[in-house]
Amino acid sequence: MPDALWALYPLFHLAGRVLFSLFFVVFGLQHLLRPAEIVEYFRQKGIPGPRPVAFVTGLMLTAGGAMVLTGWSRFVGAGLLFLVLFPGAFALHAFWHETDPATRLSERAQFFMTLGLAGATLFVAYYGWEVWPASVAN
Repeated sequence: MPDALWALYPLFHLAGRVLFSLFFVVFGLQHLLRPAEIVEYFRQKGIPGPRPVAFVTGLMLTAGGAMVLTGWSRFVGAGLLFLVLFPGAFALHAFWHETDPATRLSERAQFFMTLGLAGATLFVAYYGWEVWPASVAN
């Protein structure tokens, strides 16, 4: 790779972290600050104890996203995100139970996107021990 492109690595790394983690921080804060919507969604999906689940997952999403964003305890942060995303894909987006074709298609897309994000957290965890540019942990 040309040296000029290597010079962009810190910028790309930081931009990627911001874009990746912003989703989790914003969505986690929504769980905590506007729980009624999330609780009702969980209730409709048959999640037991939707209020405490919304609170705990909100904390996990917000903390995990913030950890990845700042680069502080990013292995733990990625783990928190994975623990929400992976089971959440199966619990919230069980497309195989849907009979309406449009709903089935939408839930299938959500299922695989959520699994994709869970996979991305494993990449973050894998590279969590390396030096990250613009990170508070270096």
